[in-house]
Amino acid sequence: MRYTLTSFMCLLSATIAHAQRPMPSVLSYKTEKIADGIYAFITPEERSGFQPGNSIAIIGEDGVLVFDTGNIPSATRRQIAEIKKLTDKPVRFVVNSHWHPDHNLGNAEYKAAFPNVTIIGTAATRTGILERIAGYKNDMQSFAPTDSIMRSRLSVGKMRDGTPITSTFRTMWTIITNDYREFLPEVLSARPLAPDFTFEDSLTVYLGKRAVKLVSPGHANTAGDAYVVIPDANVLLTGDLVTVPCPFPSTSYFSGWIAALDGLKAVHAATIVPGHGDVMHDYQYVDLVRELLVFTLTAAQDAARKGTSLDDLQKSIDFSEFKRRLGGDDVVRTESLTNFYIQPAVQRAYEEAKFLSQGPVRPGKN
Repeated sequence: MRYTLTSFMCLLSATIAHAQRPMPSVLSYKTEKIADGIYAFITPEERSGFQPGNSIAIIGEDGVLVFDTGNIPSATRRQIAEIKKLTDKPVRFVVNSHWHPDHNLGNAEYKAAFPNVTIIGTAATRTGILERIAGYKNDMQSFAPTDSIMRSRLSVGKMRDGTPITSTFRTMWTIITNDYREFLPEVLSARPLAPDFTFEDSLTVYLGKRAVKLVSPGHANTAGDAYVVIPDANVLLTGDLVTVPCPFPSTSYFSGWIAALDGLKAVHAATIVPGHGDVMHDYQYVDLVRELLVFTLTAAQDAARKGTSLDDLQKSIDFSEFKRRLGGDDVVRTESLTNFYIQPAVQRAYEEAKFLSQGPVRPGKN
């Protein structure tokens, strides 16, 4: 998972910058029709870590397939209500792109609304949901002491040393505590529900005449991702193989992920819906993500070959060009790249490079 207590604290400067623009509630989303019978529920861009991924409803002649279900149960219920207004056909299938809970904690809401729904994912996704979601909830709860400290400082207007709280910290902590207040009850109320049907490589689901192709590239962003191709609409749903404002690599396999992006390119889709972020109509951003992953893995492989330590690699690797291209003048996106991508990516890529060249790394070794 990409969110830990440490990463929340790293996001402070990003949150400050985000205060200068309108910020929709973490419980909100926007509905966008992206093709005939295909609707995307697009969630707000990352700002504090307490947010769900995108969800997509694909309507066919005899039923609906939903790709990813978020982690805000109340939002998932609203999306279900929207689907029921769009069609009288039942949701027959839910597909989970991967095990990260911001994409599947809404599964139980669909099961409650459509008892006959079949939930589909890879075996790795099923295992991840069964084994790791409890830890996610604990991690979210572990932020509570920090949240209490922030609220206390805000209420008295002073820092621990008695100095007045600055306007920057007031803005920052107000955003974080507000987001956490909205998010925590939602995530704690969610009931994890793993796929009851798994597949390998690929699977085609038919919604009447409409074919929906599920593809698993294997190890990529996680140990078993899935993406969706809707041939009659030339639409591609990527899950977290593609995310905005940056990739999320904390549980990734760089070599496989790069190959998976090549698979996405081979689809030649006219419309691309990422796991997080707005709808795309070309592969420009996908190409940039691939370039970033290759750059990171190549640097890690070179360091492993030379015997350079992880600490030295982290100090020497220069992401300034990618900060410019991904973030530009947007401080929020630049900070997101640092906190969500660079910090976990260098270590993850280095561990992969060491494993491929030396086998499993013994505890205590870089």
